[in-house]
Amino acid sequence: MNFFVNKGMGHGNSGVEHAQFYRAERFREKNIPYKLVFTDHLPMLHQHMKEWHIAEDQVISLYDYLLSDDPDDYLRVGEHNTHEYYEDVLWDTTNTQRIIKRQATGNYTETIQRRKRYLQEKNGYQVTDDRLILENGTKRVSWHYRTDKSNQQSITNIRVDNFRGHCYLFTTFEELVDFFFLDLQRRFTNNTYIIDRGSENEETLTRMKQNGVPLKIVDVVHAAHFITWYDNHPLWNNYYQYMFDHIQDIDRVVVSTKLQRDAMISELITSRSENVANKIVTIPVGGVSSYSPPKHWQGNVAKFVTASRLHPEKHINHIIQAIKQLRVAGMPAVLTIYGTGTEKKQLTALIKSLNLESSVQLKGLSQNMVTDMQNYDAFVSASYSEGFGLTYIEAMGNALPIATYANLYGAQELVHDGVNGYLASFSHHDTDELTNIRNLANAMQRVFENYDQLSIGASKLAVQYKNEVIAKQWEDIMVDLT
Repeated sequence: MNFFVNKGMGHGNSGVEHAQFYRAERFREKNIPYKLVFTDHLPMLHQHMKEWHIAEDQVISLYDYLLSDDPDDYLRVGEHNTHEYYEDVLWDTTNTQRIIKRQATGNYTETIQRRKRYLQEKNGYQVTDDRLILENGTKRVSWHYRTDKSNQQSITNIRVDNFRGHCYLFTTFEELVDFFFLDLQRRFTNNTYIIDRGSENEETLTRMKQNGVPLKIVDVVHAAHFITWYDNHPLWNNYYQYMFDHIQDIDRVVVSTKLQRDAMISELITSRSENVANKIVTIPVGGVSSYSPPKHWQGNVAKFVTASRLHPEKHINHIIQAIKQLRVAGMPAVLTIYGTGTEKKQLTALIKSLNLESSVQLKGLSQNMVTDMQNYDAFVSASYSEGFGLTYIEAMGNALPIATYANLYGAQELVHDGVNGYLASFSHHDTDELTNIRNLANAMQRVFENYDQLSIGASKLAVQYKNEVIAKQWEDIMVDLT
């Protein structure tokens, strides 16, 4: 079996989850078996699976598995008995939540016991989860929460009752993850673990391999992997430090762009003696099933679109401010923003403060960005870092020119200045933010000064990222690993 290993998924997902969904489609086209594996506590998982059209037999969730009526049947076909999510709360006389009862969307209920304590350093009370109990009849998983000196919580003393007729106690979550993957390994054969997220997942699988368990590991790099050089040693992105420290145990490393592969090989050769170039392969995280003919701009309103999580690192506020600059300069530019996230309230306030309510629209989550993009003229991104940028490909498939910061590695690989869009230079220093925004606004304006030719370029470049080509690349890797 081929497992796509992650921590979780939700209503609004990052590029990592969308890369997994896209890869799953390519595996199905090639009749390659796979399962999405999630290790987070996900009480609303099955609702979100329905939203993203993910079938029950495509997923193995840690807690659904431990609480399933028939574990072997669950591994084959998934959960039969899904539920609507709801919760009831018991409040004490000080208006504090003490017990929360939930029906998870999987086949189990939850009881959360909360703790209230006085914090001297904050001169106030703090309410936190103290114990969580998941139950399905006689099957039960429970744990306590431990709070460290920095008020970070972790789970401890995890009891698993009546799983395959036995009871277990795990001191830490990492021990539970060890048990979970060892059990999966016994239930399936010829296993390859394609790791997309989760350091504890990666550490567990690497230890298993070092201990002689017959499995293959493929690490997928979804972001910039390199920070800087220090004393002739590379400093890696924390998410990939473990991978580089144990690269001898990794069978393949998949990156999304040739630029990143070349950089990674160069950095590894400089810092170590062994040759690992044969392990590192390039496969785009997204492609196109079809591509639109070039568009012709009528010369009236310039309709920009962007799509991402509404999080600070995406710098959606830069795009909004760039729209303001373009409109002040006389360009009739409008913007539609797709996505959800923590910055929605701040972005709404920014739009209002700039008097852009009629020009900038927060559209919410899109379930089909490829189709929704067809209503716009150009795509814009303000991310400082993209391992690939699936939305760039979706824009190219719709023949949309692109204006973006010249980030590594996605923009510099996918956007060719004067061919399918324009790259805006930027600095990571906060003091240069206004200059960055001016550069982005300039790139956005230039798109419409050469629109028709850029649309032709976008349509032509999209041909290089056809789904069938990417599916064949994954098929070749999986055949090579068997």
